[in-house]
Amino acid sequence: MQYNKLLLSLFLLALVMGCENEGMQMSDGTGQGGSMTRFAISGNYLYLVNHTSIKVFDITGGNFEQREEVHVGWGVETIFAREDYLYLGANDAMYIYSIEDPVRPSFIFRYQHILSCDPVVVQGTRAYVTLRSGSTCNRGVNALEIIDISDPYQPVLIKNYPMSSPHGLGVDNNFLFLCEGDRGFKVFDITDERDIVLMEHRDDFFAYDVIAREGVATVTGEDGIFQFSYGSEPEITQLSKIPVERADR
Repeated sequence: MQYNKLLLSLFLLALVMGCENEGMQMSDGTGQGGSMTRFAISGNYLYLVNHTSIKVFDITGGNFEQREEVHVGWGVETIFAREDYLYLGANDAMYIYSIEDPVRPSFIFRYQHILSCDPVVVQGTRAYVTLRSGSTCNRGVNALEIIDISDPYQPVLIKNYPMSSPHGLGVDNNFLFLCEGDRGFKVFDITDERDIVLMEHRDDFFAYDVIAREGVATVTGEDGIFQFSYGSEPEITQLSKIPVERADR
């Protein structure tokens, strides 16, 4: 299982770095990884998190030169970059850091929640966080939280939605894509963020993480990497699958 996750993570890292090198990046200059990743790219810098800190690398010209390391706390699991901010998912909180000075991330706010596994993605003035119980966060809950981050110094919870086993997630316009492990892959209409609607549910594969962008959702699972197309409606159509042999087979 660990080998399989490592292989999928390396594939996604190569995918994101390849897009960055070719100039295929998001409009705000941020390379997009999955919500469960421990790295994020913004401009000429790569930010890598371990359980306690953020490491800053200069990737100008394709070289990796560590420039700084910033202590965060404990239990840091994931990182997501958007505009001038980094959003870190940790066991007990979502941390917001400013990268106005890209070499030296500075602490902005700690949004505390119950002890739980915690990936996060951001779109506009909203952060979407999944909280999941599990072997490393067994006092947690299973839920999706939508948070107003209009003021990064004072985030406000909009609503908490109970879920079954939420893992990674992605958001694109009015659609939220949610992986629920062995319970599959779900698509929600989030037009009304106080009353989101389940529009599509695929329960025939294990879904771990997702990147949703420009009509294509790339989903990692235990058996491989899947691509699904979507349009103005949240119906999804499978485009491809890259099989990955599991280590326990």
